[in-house]
Amino acid sequence: MGQERLEKALSYYAAGGLQDQGISQLLGDSVTMQRLRDRISAILDAERSLREGVPPAVLIRGETGTGKELVARAFHFGGSRESGPFLEINCSALPPHLLESELFGHERGAFTDARERKLGLVEMAHGGTLFLDEIGDTEPSVQVKLLKLLEDRMVRRVGGLRDRSVDVRFLSATNRPLEELVKAGRFRADLYYRLRVITVDIEPLRKRDGDAELLAGYFLRSIGARYQRPHLRLTDRALGRIRAHAWPGNVRELRNVIEQAVLSTRDDVIDEVHLAVPPGETPTLCNEVSDENAALVQPVVGSLGDLEKNSISRALDQTHGNVTRAAKLLGISRDTLRYRMEKYRIG
Repeated sequence: MGQERLEKALSYYAAGGLQDQGISQLLGDSVTMQRLRDRISAILDAERSLREGVPPAVLIRGETGTGKELVARAFHFGGSRESGPFLEINCSALPPHLLESELFGHERGAFTDARERKLGLVEMAHGGTLFLDEIGDTEPSVQVKLLKLLEDRMVRRVGGLRDRSVDVRFLSATNRPLEELVKAGRFRADLYYRLRVITVDIEPLRKRDGDAELLAGYFLRSIGARYQRPHLRLTDRALGRIRAHAWPGNVRELRNVIEQAVLSTRDDVIDEVHLAVPPGETPTLCNEVSDENAALVQPVVGSLGDLEKNSISRALDQTHGNVTRAAKLLGISRDTLRYRMEKYRIG
């Protein structure tokens, strides 16, 4: 596995130098976002009264691109562990053997290429928080070790003989229906109940009335500042297009569309023609995309195959043929997207 891919899978944050990583970053004036901020604030207020032990595990649920990582950061940087480390790992981005090594560490000689001892993320997160993103994609062998860790608060490095006590707060996130995976025998029920002591659900952007326009303005300002273009503005037609689009890729898709619009014009006025979204679209029912169940977002006409093919074509158009970015937008793996492109003879 290449170093670049590994770096993308892992994120390390120390509290020093980080600002505005808490609840203030959960932007939106919709009722659902106000309720989300209130719920997180109430949980954090209750945790401040905790006399001993580790705060309970939190499972964050939401579609791809809704901002689950921001919610995880809000729990850490808005809570009692803000001065400790915040470490994140994308469980779907690493093969099982490498994921296990990254989480639990390894001793020298534990496996081929293990030339020296390495601390795992669990030990490195001692006194802070470990965020397990895409937890639904973990293999059974890793699930067993995570369950033992949550039960005993002890970690053993790969190839090691000693258990070590750890003080870590666990946050996890998924865009997959874990309850169904449990019923299908693909996710351990005991681990599921350990992870979901508290559950937090994030609504998709299409259900957050008015937030798309607010976020578009926020992204326009922040992107404009990056490119030294402080006078950018959206026309009424552009805002209308933003309101009408279903945003299957949620907030992530919106940000990408705004940045692409900024880069596609030298003018300070962003009109609807600059937005890489289909005209005249209205919000539709959107199901989550996974490797096994690709219910892709489109107006409900034609066969499922047509809907899937059209969604893939749209994602490739929006990313100018970049397969990696299109897969991320659709919430599926790059290999899965390649398979479906061959299936429908796209590209």
